Amino acid sequence: MFDRFKKPSFILFSSLMLSLLVLVACGSSATEAPQAAAPKAAAPKAESKAPGTTAVPTAAAVATTAPVVKAPSGPSGTFNYARKDLFPYNVFPTLTQGAGYFFHGFTGGENLMSRNAEGTLIPRLMKEWDVAADGVTWTFKLEEGVQFHKGYGEMTAEDVIWSMERIGSENSKVAYRSNILRIWGIPEGRTKAIDDYTIEVDTGVPQYDTLSTLSFPHISVFSKKQIADVGEEVATKDVAATGPWSFEEHEAGVFTRWSAVDPHWRKTPEWAELDWRHIPEESTRIANFQTGLLDSMEMNLDSIPAVEQTEGATLMRVPGGTAVALSFYGNWYVGLGTPEHKERAPGYDPSLPWISGNADPESEEWKTAAKVRTALSIAIDRQLIVDTLLLGEAQPDPVLAWAANVHKLPPELRQWEFNPDKARELLAEAGYPDGFTLDITPVSGYNYPEVSEAIGQMWELIGVKAKQQNMTYATIRPQIVNRTYNQVYSHQHVAVDPLDRWAIAFRAGNAWNFGVDHPILEELMDKAAGIVDEDERYAVEVEAARFTYENALAVGLFAQNLVWPMSARTAPWFEHMNFSETRQLTSFEWAPNNSR
Repeated sequence: MFDRFKKPSFILFSSLMLSLLVLVACGSSATEAPQAAAPKAAAPKAESKAPGTTAVPTAAAVATTAPVVKAPSGPSGTFNYARKDLFPYNVFPTLTQGAGYFFHGFTGGENLMSRNAEGTLIPRLMKEWDVAADGVTWTFKLEEGVQFHKGYGEMTAEDVIWSMERIGSENSKVAYRSNILRIWGIPEGRTKAIDDYTIEVDTGVPQYDTLSTLSFPHISVFSKKQIADVGEEVATKDVAATGPWSFEEHEAGVFTRWSAVDPHWRKTPEWAELDWRHIPEESTRIANFQTGLLDSMEMNLDSIPAVEQTEGATLMRVPGGTAVALSFYGNWYVGLGTPEHKERAPGYDPSLPWISGNADPESEEWKTAAKVRTALSIAIDRQLIVDTLLLGEAQPDPVLAWAANVHKLPPELRQWEFNPDKARELLAEAGYPDGFTLDITPVSGYNYPEVSEAIGQMWELIGVKAKQQNMTYATIRPQIVNRTYNQVYSHQHVAVDPLDRWAIAFRAGNAWNFGVDHPILEELMDKAAGIVDEDERYAVEVEAARFTYENALAVGLFAQNLVWPMSARTAPWFEHMNFSETRQLTSFEWAPNNSR
């Protein structure tokens, strides 16, 4: 089983797994593996009053206008970056299936807000804000003189409102659609332009994420005039946004190219061009990097030694920058039994062992499915995976979306035990003494397919046969959006406030989904979203975390450091990344050009 693993990490993993097999064969009882707390990423702080604002207990933000930063002698040269996956360039919210904009939006577009490494929200297209004593009436002041690409003129309040209406519209495919809909009052029209640079937003009730949502991927501003001129179908492939990089050309599966905006209102890049290359093979990316053909790239953790041996290379590390979780898809229970549910979730199939035919947590059907999910979770030795396959660049993580805030969970929710004996007992109690077969799909990238393989081997020890179903995100995403995928998916998520993730990925009405929705979760999310006091809000979120943990609905695996190599021609720019999305390399405009 193990001789196909040739890498040193796999050799170590294999020996440890063989030891475990011997223990199980001898009938030894598995003990709980020691589990360290997940690495603490920067968490949002309590709001402090910024100049010109009224303090409200929501994510901290600093209302200051950053000085324009220009390249020392004008942009020059080409920065070459390689990706494992390169989605078609397609960014308009009503046409893009999320992933395309997820990868491209932070490059050509800009947000109203950004988040720094300390978790503080800072201005971007919006320079000042104020909220009335009622906590619902917000006034946003925009930067003046910001120009759209391709000659479409100055950004105004009308463009911002129009963009938010598109993002929050009924036919929007953006994952954060419901956030914008909830906050900006679309389509009720609670948002209005006071003048060209001032917007008033009435959120109806206090919303905890009024500011933080504006820093998320997909929440960029487009030129209303461009859409009127050329239409959505044309604009989505040649969009006029406001970022430091203007889109130039794209060849599907080959490359995407941007040119520097010179001058840019905020930060003129030091590089004249930015090329993203599609190089799916790890060995090819490493060879191109070592020979100087690439300036940075996505890479597996076990390629770090090769990079460290490359002359002049450095590493940019984001501690706990991503988390990987395991979701048991098909657990969609909102509206169960109605025609709307059948239409919304065609993949719901209660004949699958991990899916209940009853949404009542007290029902026998529910308890049986929960035993299966729990068995699958406690059969995973997370610490072993961290120590071997992830080379220690991670920490075990208990609950999906809590990686950055695991310290706020009660102790009993901070780790999963590792106990294959108990897992076998639970499967027998659930009616599966001989196990069953399922598909497991790993997220593409880094060491995750190997992690998925390891989990499959651990499940074999309890009688569950896991068939590896390797797919790119571009392939699996439509199945997720259409609710037809109903197997097990190990996927990345960004380490942010848990409600930020749950609100977009556990709701029945959202495009993207973690494979789970439930009336109890929806009620708790609705309650938490209306609480702007962070401590009070987290008390409600812990209730939701307990529900998902005790029912093993979407379980954490590990929180992992992200590592990017930098060639001798450039250097890390960690402090300038947008930490609202740490899974992708962002803010290329800050990449130093050392080749001058």
